[in-house]
Amino acid sequence: MSGELDPRLLTRAREVVAAITGFREDAIAAEAVDRVMRSELARGRTPADLLGELLYPSSTLATVLVKAILVGETYFFRHPEHFRFLSREAVPAVLQRGSLALRGWSAGCASGEETYSLAACLQASVPHGFPVEVLGTDIHEASLEAARRATYGTWSRRESAPRLFPLYTETGEREVTILPAVRRITTFAQANLLAPLPERFGRFDFILCRNVLTYFTPAARDAAITLLSRTLNPGGWLFLGAVEVDRVPAGMVREGPPELQAFRLLTPEELNARAAAAARAAAPRPPVAPVRRPPPPVAAPAREVAVAPPPPPTRQHLTALERIEEGDEVGASSVLEALVRQAPDYLPGLLELALLRERSGAREGAVPLMRALRTRAERLPPDQLVDGPEALPARFYQASADAYLNQGALE
Repeated sequence: MSGELDPRLLTRAREVVAAITGFREDAIAAEAVDRVMRSELARGRTPADLLGELLYPSSTLATVLVKAILVGETYFFRHPEHFRFLSREAVPAVLQRGSLALRGWSAGCASGEETYSLAACLQASVPHGFPVEVLGTDIHEASLEAARRATYGTWSRRESAPRLFPLYTETGEREVTILPAVRRITTFAQANLLAPLPERFGRFDFILCRNVLTYFTPAARDAAITLLSRTLNPGGWLFLGAVEVDRVPAGMVREGPPELQAFRLLTPEELNARAAAAARAAAPRPPVAPVRRPPPPVAAPAREVAVAPPPPPTRQHLTALERIEEGDEVGASSVLEALVRQAPDYLPGLLELALLRERSGAREGAVPLMRALRTRAERLPPDQLVDGPEALPARFYQASADAYLNQGALE
């Protein structure tokens, strides 16, 4: 069927997809939506029928649309640095707290490769017989059905992601099957990251939610992170994708190299200690008696008025962050644009403005900034700390730019 589709139909279809997934408008593939709607019309349905069904986000048509736009790029041990860090640092830290079992959640697991990778990692990182449970969730039931089959082809194995822990066995020339020991500790369930996870699933020590929130609107991303953090045990860990957040989520602290985007939920004891320290800092101090000094000599009137220098980059950056928190993205963009002009080598400003443009749908404006960020970061020693609202090494900015630009090349 050729010709132009009813714009109302396409608009409503995108609205339904955005409401269900939290995706930004520009992250919803227009060609996928167009293809689904044309297919439905080719079956003899009318635009009125489709508009009526789209009044219900739980309808079959809405499910088909969501499936069509989902990004299913996943494979075993993707981003191996996360799994190495889990095994060497995060798991021992949780065991040291006296945990009697380890529980992990792969949120937005697609066809399950990440879930099984997490299960294999945790299982190999604890003494034999120590209880381990891993949950994989996704919004799309068909993906979960594929995950439960636990049989994968060559697309799920990549040279860029080595086989770090015992995970599968060869069952054919181009096919592998997940080991029974890994399958036994792994379950799958349908869930939406924009809704609270049902209480029956309990809490977790480790959550992987990587390369999912990239497509979310800022509001949906923040809501999802809040919901994820609420399911963590005190001291639990959240692992996000490289460019999904540009600051530490509330109630958490960054752990490990910044480019890992690994965050740990503060324990009640740590929160109390921080609150006590803040209270001591805010407590009024006893007045100090003034020191009597002779009056200074009267200075001659200045002939020229000195021009105040521009505020330091970090202060301008904080001003922009305050405006973002207030929902004034236009004002924040204006501040950041001025900051980048005045201090083009201030890496946090380049990253902040690029991410702001990406979130507002102006990817064409974000890409040059990310390229400039990568070029400037490459000139610095990788471990050199860069001043900003949070002091981070230069390698964090280079890794963030690389992840963003490489992601664009794959799309």
